Amino acid sequence: MTITTIIFDVDDCLYDVGTGFTAHRNTDGATEFMVDNLHFPSKEAAQQLRDEYFLKYHSTAKGLSAAEEDGRLPPLPDGVSLQPGEKRFDPNELDKYWATNLDFSMLGGSLDQRSLDTFESLSRSSTQIVGFSNGPRLYVERVLKEIGLA
Repeated sequence: MTITTIIFDVDDCLYDVGTGFTAHRNTDGATEFMVDNLHFPSKEAAQQLRDEYFLKYHSTAKGLSAAEEDGRLPPLPDGVSLQPGEKRFDPNELDKYWATNLDFSMLGGSLDQRSLDTFESLSRSSTQIVGFSNGPRLYVERVLKEIGLA
């Protein structure tokens, strides 16, 4: 049997969970977005809702979409309104926010040379290499760039 494709999970697999980056994304990265863009009254209130929905959906974006459907987002500020059918939470906005606001230096830079050499060797072969994540695309592309794989 010939191996034609190798799939790597990006978050916590291609970089060390011990860097604290995942915790940063799931706390400050998520809650600051929620306060700044969804008008949560505090990071604590945002974290509580984010964690509740993350337990069910294992995705911040999916959880926030479900929270909106459930009517769990805070009220809009005075003078702010939505068009009929318009959603308050746009997963693309979270994607852009994370790609530009997270502290990617926590990843520690590129992977070690042995890992980079392995990926380089695989990329020269006929084996297709796939980075998988349930995270948003721009964010994942930024992680891959920061660890030297894009």
